[in-house]
Amino acid sequence: MPGLAEIFETNRIIVLTVYGEVFFVLGLAVALQSLKRSALPLARPLPWLAAFGIVHGFHEWGYLFIPVQSVYLPLQATELLLVVQLLMKGLSYALLLQFGVELLAAVTRLPILGRLRLLPAAALLAWGGAMLVVATAVGPYQPASGPWLQDGRIDEALAAVGTVLPVGDALARWMLALPGAALAAWGLLASARAVAAVARPPVVAGLRAAAIAFGIYAVVGGVISQPAPFAPASVLNSVSVMDALGIPIEVIRSATGLVIVVAILLALDLFEQETDRVLAEARRRELLVRERERIGRDLHDGIIQSIYAAGLHLEEASASIDPADEGPRARILTVLEELERISGDIRRMIFDLRSASLETLDPEEIVRGVADELRANTLVGLDIRVSGGRTTLNHGQAEELRQLVHEAFSNVLRHAHASHVAVRLNATRRRLSLEISDDGAGFELSRSVDGGADGRSQGLANMRRRAQLLGADLQIRSASGQGTSLSLTMPIPAVGRRNDSSSQPRREG
Repeated sequence: MPGLAEIFETNRIIVLTVYGEVFFVLGLAVALQSLKRSALPLARPLPWLAAFGIVHGFHEWGYLFIPVQSVYLPLQATELLLVVQLLMKGLSYALLLQFGVELLAAVTRLPILGRLRLLPAAALLAWGGAMLVVATAVGPYQPASGPWLQDGRIDEALAAVGTVLPVGDALARWMLALPGAALAAWGLLASARAVAAVARPPVVAGLRAAAIAFGIYAVVGGVISQPAPFAPASVLNSVSVMDALGIPIEVIRSATGLVIVVAILLALDLFEQETDRVLAEARRRELLVRERERIGRDLHDGIIQSIYAAGLHLEEASASIDPADEGPRARILTVLEELERISGDIRRMIFDLRSASLETLDPEEIVRGVADELRANTLVGLDIRVSGGRTTLNHGQAEELRQLVHEAFSNVLRHAHASHVAVRLNATRRRLSLEISDDGAGFELSRSVDGGADGRSQGLANMRRRAQLLGADLQIRSASGQGTSLSLTMPIPAVGRRNDSSSQPRREG
């Protein structure tokens, strides 16, 4: 019966095909996940792992492709393909090292790792220089056939390239693959610890299994190289492993890569869990919005109307009292004033509830939603004009803008005593401009100091702080008896821009 070595040698084409497919599938699976948005620290380094898998898969397929093509290509073209394949090997391992550095920087947040992001590129350049220096110093060397499919004139091309291939292979594994796989293992273990409290057990197990597999790959892929004319590659290499175990090192690497693929696929379920949490949070917000709207309706249609009816009854009672009897009439007037105060407090509560329930990221909808409360609860005339295109803010910007507009309209309600409010909103490609002006009592800006004791001063301080958080320019102009004007100009995210076929101003009276 044939031995294991003979069986693997006979099926070398299958072994090499599977080896390349394992890493290509790893890269493809991770690349598809990388296309999805995620806030998890593990997501940011994934494109580097995807690039490593795809490039390394193509590199391994070169052991099949180049010998077949050498039958039809000139010797010089085959030599060029060998050099390109070697460069792909160095590039793939540099990508693995970049993944390890980026993953550790994202998960552990060690300050030094942030300064090491250029290390893989520097190591790749150092590998290229060291390879040429060592190959020149060693001199002529007849490399072993290694993992090559024996077809065409590959032996002749290998002999022509000489020492560069085995030296480049050994140095690439020691300088790039070994530290890259080790850092990846460390980063995956740190990721497993970081998500252990919130992730499902299969995800944590997948991260740990991937870490162990990368640790093994650091040895079988980062230490054991092709035979080279210097230690330790002259002693510990793919040929010595084959002689000792009867199994090609490519089989061990393929098995390790397969474990990495399965483990990473299990770990990628973490992003599905994140999506589930986002959907659950969206449903929770929707229920919260509906509940706030219901409470607001109940307060407006029930309690406020009851208070209003009670006030009418008290006014009727006051009218029936003898004008000379000042005591009961004064007490009724006091109760009426208290009812009016309570009604105002409830209206402001409804205003706050409905403003807080706005979950839109569209600045126009934010402004209109808050302005609707002003229209619904007062007799103030409201004129809203919107021009330019439409845009979408991020969640932080939307919330700060919502609170700033809320504060501005609250000042109109509580202090301005205005009869008319004009709102102008304009969105350009990079900036959002908002102006809110009223014809109210106005005030002296010189007397309104940030952090003052009165409500207006505190409101202005709040708006200025929110403008700072938005990176916006806020201008407030006012004078006693001349109304107040607020102008806000803020940058908007370019990715949030949406085309709008209508460039005409949209007006709402």
